[in-house]
Amino acid sequence: MANENLMTKSWKDSNWIPQLNPHNVLAYFCQRSNLFYDKTCNNEIAKMQRLNPSQLLHMKGIEYSLLHVDDASDLMIIRKQERHSPSHVVPLANYYVLQGTIYQAPDLHHVLNSRLAGTLFHLQEALDKTLKMSRYDPNKGHYWSFDPPEPSKEEKLRNEPCSKFQKESVDKLIDILTKKYQHFMLRSGPVVPEQTAIKQEEKDQPQR
Repeated sequence: MANENLMTKSWKDSNWIPQLNPHNVLAYFCQRSNLFYDKTCNNEIAKMQRLNPSQLLHMKGIEYSLLHVDDASDLMIIRKQERHSPSHVVPLANYYVLQGTIYQAPDLHHVLNSRLAGTLFHLQEALDKTLKMSRYDPNKGHYWSFDPPEPSKEEKLRNEPCSKFQKESVDKLIDILTKKYQHFMLRSGPVVPEQTAIKQEEKDQPQR
């Protein structure tokens, strides 16, 4: 559990959620079944010895306290801290309780690491694209060419309306059909529009 990344985990107790409020959220967090809860903390010692919660100020070691409450969003933040004196504590971690579900908030190290990883990814992507525009000529030396790159052979074939095989197949089929129905095509005369045919029949009729 010590080496496990708890920032990918969450915990909740459905029995507490209907009556959960800022007054009992710390007791809700300090359950032994909560995977974020350190059972060796001062809160557990005070609970076992039935001490007043105010006694935590005079104890040294790990403790949990309610840090922030936002009624509008139903958000409550619990802080894990190490107490050295009544006025000196060192924050160790923050946990936010949202609608009864507890999550561990990322620390500064993980936030910076995530942001830097995203930045380096985009920088590497930009560098790779830039290097593709670098050219060398014996007369000019190194220079940049920002013209669109020549499409590859695969891209040319992909953009063609039909492949060479398809074109040859269609031409062969047309040739076969032409030879098969050649006599029909020769016997069939040109297509005459219906209106023209009617006028031609009127001219051919003898005048009275």
